[in-house]
Amino acid sequence: MHSRVAMSVVTGTVLVLVAGCGLIGGSGKDGGTFKAASTPSVTPSSETPTFSPTPTVSTPSPSTSTTPAEPPVVVANRTVTQNRLYRVGAVPASRCKEPTERATSVAQVRAYYTEFVHCLDRAWAPIVRKAGYTFWAPKVEILVGDQPRSQCSITDSAAYCGGVISLKADFDLKNQRRDNKLWTRATMAFLVGHEYGHHIQRLTGIMDASQTRTNHTNGTDAQLLESRRIELQASCFSGVYLGADRKYFPATGAWLKKWNWMVANRGDEWNPTRSHGNKTNHSRWSRKGFGSGNPAACNTFAASTASVA
Repeated sequence: MHSRVAMSVVTGTVLVLVAGCGLIGGSGKDGGTFKAASTPSVTPSSETPTFSPTPTVSTPSPSTSTTPAEPPVVVANRTVTQNRLYRVGAVPASRCKEPTERATSVAQVRAYYTEFVHCLDRAWAPIVRKAGYTFWAPKVEILVGDQPRSQCSITDSAAYCGGVISLKADFDLKNQRRDNKLWTRATMAFLVGHEYGHHIQRLTGIMDASQTRTNHTNGTDAQLLESRRIELQASCFSGVYLGADRKYFPATGAWLKKWNWMVANRGDEWNPTRSHGNKTNHSRWSRKGFGSGNPAACNTFAASTASVA
């Protein structure tokens, strides 16, 4: 899963260096590279300026005071830890059932994800708007073979970049052929929910704010810690949707058992970059989202370092 902003990240079995492109990856951050605005050049005028012999100087009123602007990192800290999204309540059930398509062909994979994203739109749109943000649906692209992503060059199985959720059909087709069919379905539901979680981060300013925080950190360890916070939150948001819609999906019985096993065995311990969180914490945050159905349960930015290791 992958989302990416100015840094890359990774996701579990699919974890790859993000996260606007988001982890378990458009990084967890938004796709594209964020650049500081360049300083405009000023060309001196060729004309000789004229001055009034008795210039008038206006003196500010003693009662007028200028409040200095808050440093960007202060605003960013508040955006990620006190976001309005955490105060709007539970996500409403989309009342969507699990898509009936199975990963037996590229067309079936495309149909599954297209239907799933429409359901995610239905559930998240009212919550984003209630929090005071503008909602717009992400685009979805299904890739085959070495087909490049339209928004970023990351090669993991799923990613979010520049408002586009990219999913590689090859990954799902292989899982369907070689692995447990129920595990394949649970993994597909998790992946698309995770990348959509990065989209929610973008819509609510969390993604940009996290990038600002990353730009103000010193050292790789601090940057990876920030990456894990945004990636684990995306996994928590994935759980939120399934938890909200569990009765209709339905996320129960054998399906839920397989989903729980899958999120509990998706970690980045094997990856020296440690950008997505270990399997224990990944399971904890995914299950927190599912159990609550509420984005308030996903405030990874206010959590202890140990809980996002």
